[in-house]
Order: sequence, then structure tokens, then C-alpha cells
Amino acid sequence: MIIFIAIVLVAAIAASVLLGTAGSLQQKALTTGKQTQQEVSSGIQVVGLSATDGSNGDIENFEMLVKLSAGSDPLSMNDTTITFDVKNNSQTMTRGSIGNSTNFNMTYPKTGPDYLPDYISVGDVLNVKFSSLSSIGQSQTVKLKIIPKRGVIVPIEFVTPDVMSTLRVAVYP
Repeated sequence: MIIFIAIVLVAAIAASVLLGTAGSLQQKALTTGKQTQQEVSSGIQVVGLSATDGSNGDIENFEMLVKLSAGSDPLSMNDTTITFDVKNNSQTMTRGSIGNSTNFNMTYPKTGPDYLPDYISVGDVLNVKFSSLSSIGQSQTVKLKIIPKRGVIVPIEFVTPDVMSTLRVAVYP
């Protein structure tokens, strides 16, 4: 009888350890699943990209209209990085003053119902402005990446027009 009671006690202790471990693993799986869903479904969509002052045949200043992709959670623009690569130059930009060529600046031409300052939320349209470290001439390939802290990286590649002679030059899409 004593051996039977000991076996039952050992089985009960083992079962409680297994149940505790299973509960902990379930909680970690739910957390990981939620983070993965945010990572995959959150992103920024580029509506248009244009350059200013192309009248002299080269461009340096850019304006990009962006909005949140469908089904995305709000994204912090303070945690977003933009990389800008041309033939002989590469730069990484973070949020800041437009006077500094390693930073980008943004304004809200339109805000949505869930507007949060420094975030892009559902219904928001952002005008992101930045400058290239060097002049970009005609028929040059430019690669741009928008890298949010969480979410999908947005790669953009375009070739500048063969002839640039106007003040505003549309480069993407």
C-alpha cells in the first residue's frame, strides 16, 4: 500500500510539472505568434516619389508620399530607417531635421481617425522629405529601402528620367 501511495505521489508531481511546462510553452507560443503576425502584416506602402529642382539636369531633394498597408498596426516613424543608394554613394537616414542630409523629415497632409503624432496609422498620409548627399544625374539607378523597426522592409528601385528639365520630376511609380 505504501509503494502504491508513493507511485501515485510521484505521478502527481510529474503531472504538475508537465502541466506547468505546457502552460508556459503555450504562453510563449501565443506571444511569438502575435509578434510574427505583426511582423508580417505591418508595412508601409509608397504612393509616389518625386524629386524637386530637376531644371538643371540633376536632382538632390526628394518627397515621398506613404501610407500604411492594409491590415497594418500603427508604425513609429522615429524607429524607421531609410537607406538610399546611388552609383557612388550610400546613406542611411533617420527621422530629424531636413537641414541635415542624413535625416528625413515628415508632415501629415492627411490624418486618419487613429492619428498619433510621429506614427503612421490607418488613414494617415505622410509626406516624407529627404536629401541625397550627392547630385543624381539623368538615367541613374537609385535604390531606396524603408526599414521599419517591425514590419516588412519596402524596397524601391527606379531609374531617373533621360531628360530632367522641370522643377518637379516624378521618379516612382
